[in-house]
Amino acid sequence: MSAALLDYYQTLAANVPNEHAYQAVGKQRLGLVELPNRKQEAWRYTPLAPVLEHQFAAASREEGLLEPADIASLRVTPADHVCVVLLNGFFMPELSTLPAQAGLEVLDLAQAIQTSAVGIERLGSLSGECLHLFGAVNAALTSAGAYIRVTDKLAQPVEIMHINYSFDGEVLSNPRVLVQVEANASLTLLEQHAAFADVLGMHNGVTEIFLGEGAALNHPRLQNDSLRTRHLSSLYIQQAASSVYKGTTLALGSAWSRTEFHLDFSGGHAHCELNGFYLAGEQQMQAMHLDVLHSVPDCSSRESFKGILYGQGKAVFDGNILVKKDAQQTDARLSNDNLVLSREAEIDTKPRLEIYADDVQCSHGTTVGQIDPEMLFYLRARGIPKSAAMGMICQGFAAELIAHCDYPALETKALSILQERLMPVAAAL
Repeated sequence: MSAALLDYYQTLAANVPNEHAYQAVGKQRLGLVELPNRKQEAWRYTPLAPVLEHQFAAASREEGLLEPADIASLRVTPADHVCVVLLNGFFMPELSTLPAQAGLEVLDLAQAIQTSAVGIERLGSLSGECLHLFGAVNAALTSAGAYIRVTDKLAQPVEIMHINYSFDGEVLSNPRVLVQVEANASLTLLEQHAAFADVLGMHNGVTEIFLGEGAALNHPRLQNDSLRTRHLSSLYIQQAASSVYKGTTLALGSAWSRTEFHLDFSGGHAHCELNGFYLAGEQQMQAMHLDVLHSVPDCSSRESFKGILYGQGKAVFDGNILVKKDAQQTDARLSNDNLVLSREAEIDTKPRLEIYADDVQCSHGTTVGQIDPEMLFYLRARGIPKSAAMGMICQGFAAELIAHCDYPALETKALSILQERLMPVAAAL
């Protein structure tokens, strides 16, 4: 099966004409990379059968599948704000809302490549190593996606809506999003992966984010794909001096989900905050992988992740902070906390620090536990039924992290999904 799957993806890529130089890199890497396997440290605890036992067909642009009203029902931003819709990875202008706005440029990635848009040469420069098979597949098919460039301090948020939905069966979408926030500019970029229908497919997305000197980006993300979907997102972030990145990822949907964060500081006095919450139950697998590189002095990072597991859910947290020799005055803190509601659930958590500088403040830690009996007793003693009390404890555990989204409509939607999922679980405990 391994050789057949590699041959399949190589043939798939060979039939796609190169529209950007980086596609040649992806095609070359497809001839060199191994299939992900449990012997590789990055994939040691991740079940691989859900993504290696399917030969997903390459997605193509399909017109007429959705109406603007379908998108309106899923949005969390006002109707007159910018909303970029990617259907199976392809930019759909007829479903998007693209009002002219000073300081903002939004293009179909294919159009940005053809017109040599400002900074398009950066495409692939952060993810250039194509760390695994699916990174190489995305690079080889890299013309689908979106290009966003910000040159001013924007008050209105921009929303990106990813939808996997096709009449062609089990499709593989490969969107690539390039985000450039130039010096002293700022933006809130809301990202949703929405479940429009219960479909079997795979999302294989790559996002590259460049923050200029003094730039700021708030980037909340809600992954609520169909519970049959396979979801792989790889985020690459490069921060120049004095820039600020705040990313909050909420992984609630999908049967198999893996989110990778690759962060690099290129200038001093920059700050990064990575937050994440995952919910895994009923044969779900959620994985979060962090690779934070402190290579310059005087930078700080905060990584805080939480998870709730129930049923036969499985989660993987693999977080690594690397502080290089010259990165003096680094301040980095990493934590992972998990609430396990059943004996059948499984969490593999591995927070790590590699420190080669001698003037730093760094810490890491993890907890795995069940609902506190004293807390439950406190609520029940006040007349709250057991199932409602357990639901309140779970909501409180998650809400603290979800609040980092800093966008009430998205937080409300996430908490509503969480409550709907956990209500029958709490009632059965």
